[in-house]
Amino acid sequence: MKLLTFGGLSVQGAVYRREKPLLLLAYLCLEGPQPRRRLASLFWPEAANPMNSLAQNLIRLRPLAGVIREEGARVAADLEADAQMFRAHARAGRWEEALALYTGAFLGELGVALNPDLEEWILDTREALGAEARAAHLSWAEHCVALGQGAQATEHAEQAHQTPGAPPCAPEDLPRLWACVGDPAHPLGVRLRREADELGLALQPLATRPAPPVLLGRAAELAALNALAPGELAWLSGPPGMGKTALLQALASRGWRVLPARAGLPLATLDPLSPRPLGSVAEALNLLRDPRLKVAIDDWEDTDDATRAALTLAARQRPGAALIVAARQPPAVLTPHHVPLYPLSAAELQGQPGAHVATGGHPALLQAFLRGQPPERTLDARLTLLGPDARRLFLALAAQGTPDLKATRAALALGAAALAQTLDLLVREGLAAPDGTLRASSPARQLLATAPLDTALVHLRLARASAVQSAWPHWQQARELWEESDQAACAQAAHWYASQELGRGYPGRAAQTLEAAPQTPEVRLLRGWALVRSGQVNDAWTQIQSLCAGQAEHLALSAVVLERLGRWDEAARCAQAVGPETGPAAGYAHYILGSIDLRSSRPAEAEQHLRRAVALGTLCGDQGLWARAGSLLALLRTRHEPPQQAFAELLSHPGLNPLDRAGILVNYATCLGESTDWPEADAVFAQAEVCFCEVGSLDGQAHTVNAQAVMLHRRGALAEAEPLYRRALALVSGSGHVQLFANIASNLAELAGQVQDHAAILSLLSDYGLHEQVQRIRSNVLAQS
Repeated sequence: MKLLTFGGLSVQGAVYRREKPLLLLAYLCLEGPQPRRRLASLFWPEAANPMNSLAQNLIRLRPLAGVIREEGARVAADLEADAQMFRAHARAGRWEEALALYTGAFLGELGVALNPDLEEWILDTREALGAEARAAHLSWAEHCVALGQGAQATEHAEQAHQTPGAPPCAPEDLPRLWACVGDPAHPLGVRLRREADELGLALQPLATRPAPPVLLGRAAELAALNALAPGELAWLSGPPGMGKTALLQALASRGWRVLPARAGLPLATLDPLSPRPLGSVAEALNLLRDPRLKVAIDDWEDTDDATRAALTLAARQRPGAALIVAARQPPAVLTPHHVPLYPLSAAELQGQPGAHVATGGHPALLQAFLRGQPPERTLDARLTLLGPDARRLFLALAAQGTPDLKATRAALALGAAALAQTLDLLVREGLAAPDGTLRASSPARQLLATAPLDTALVHLRLARASAVQSAWPHWQQARELWEESDQAACAQAAHWYASQELGRGYPGRAAQTLEAAPQTPEVRLLRGWALVRSGQVNDAWTQIQSLCAGQAEHLALSAVVLERLGRWDEAARCAQAVGPETGPAAGYAHYILGSIDLRSSRPAEAEQHLRRAVALGTLCGDQGLWARAGSLLALLRTRHEPPQQAFAELLSHPGLNPLDRAGILVNYATCLGESTDWPEADAVFAQAEVCFCEVGSLDGQAHTVNAQAVMLHRRGALAEAEPLYRRALALVSGSGHVQLFANIASNLAELAGQVQDHAAILSLLSDYGLHEQVQRIRSNVLAQS
């Protein structure tokens, strides 16, 4: 049986229509055991014998067997009432179950005569229960808003506004109801605006309603917490902004009662669970004995001491309710269930394009990103709260690609202990990993960009403190702050950095790096190599003029540049002047001499020089020298063996950079074309051009296109060859690579058969002293006439 008090008064499971005895039963159910005299004076104050009237009504309840328990001078009810069940569900946050019981005002349409005191009790109880029902509807409506369920939110807001038995809406409830209305023209919206005007309240425009909170990537944590059995306690930990409150809000829609921490009065945090103020820790524990209760406490550090004591005892005694405690730190209460929160991974945010890159998965930054706000502003605010040391360390780490903690400590003048403590703080806040890698790198870079002068100073300090292998990017960023004492270290760092770019096959980038560096002799020499390898032969020759003549490195570079300029005799003299060294300079000297011998049809001499160049390239670890000399050596070998065999070792080398590989591919494709394997040659030429494009080598592309045109020319495909020649000529124009320019011009003149059309080109070649090439062009044109 169950006593039904909402919308009337009856007993479910029995036929009983005496209202006065049922009213007595309802009072006992809601107020608990009562003294007989109190009941008699409250219910029958005007009777001749109130105690007798009480006895008679208790006898009238006997048909409902077992509903009354008499204990001497006290009377108690042993029957469950819907109002009790409603309150239990409402206190536990089970809104659906609570509101399913609330079918009308408490004791509505009661027909029995009432004395003033009893009538006052009924009215007070009716309003109290009605207010609780309104609060449940309103909480449910706000939850629907959070989930983006506008229609359901408006429906529950209407029911909250019109809850039977509830007093008029309190002024503070009007803005909450208004925020749950999706349309200001809705009848409820019109009524709320009118009531607010009468009270002088300003309602926020609905268009500015905050976006609902978004819970992303916490499915596993949500499932683990929601699966807690009765009597179990879980500890949810994570620094501020890691999403603990959002996770608890998601649990609220699954039947959990979420209680924010309240400091002050004892047991203030747990007080909302009880219909009357809690007087002791024992009462709080008794309240938590309900196994249907699911309670989450948000922010352990800010709860009152009595609540902490009650929860600590609950963790030991496991009284019945499932409990979750959210805290900033790892567990302060022993529990087998610990759910730590970390930044979200890229996989967890794959449904939000760009979110992980923009926020590093940090929930606080993610919320700003999803609201369309700059995450760096939220990051800036968090760093300000963490203090100046944390902010300085974070920005120093943000200025580095790969964190160098030793250099960072030196740059910031921090002791080892101070660095460790500050980094630990950033790690606990979810902003960095223990090795110094930042989790929110994108907003960190944006934050650096907002203060360019401060950022440049950070880079300068890091540059001075970093090893030569990692210093150049910092010197670059701090260029405006260099001092005279920085010149040597800066040039050394640039030289090392550019050497790596050359080794990876990007001479154009290396030349740009060295152009920005202090111009020491070592920097100018390496810059000359970078310029000539990127096809900027004229600029390389200009650079050579500023170097100290006569040194082996200078002579080797001069030989390479002069060979590109078509001044073979001068190139040979420079190469021969290098002397019998065993370093890279000697290797390049042999490479140039072998190249000149090859063009001059001296294969035996060419092979001897090229083999020496290959050996020196291997000995010195100069892959570029090894690849260039080896490629020409393979050309010589194709006189006696197929191209596939001659170039096999070169093409299978695993460490070739794109530039060196492209040069080998051009020679290989040329040999394939000469062996009439034209389809394969076309495919290899295409690969070579892709490699040259990747490293930005215009003269390399020109060389490739010219070789393709030559192959078509020899096949008789003149209409296809001519546009390729002209494209190659356009690519090489301005580079100063006279030898390549002469070859392309000669081929084009031979194809066109009109020497007068190329008078300007022939005059230019004559000015450079390339009389042999001029004579070759004239002979080819005459042969075509």
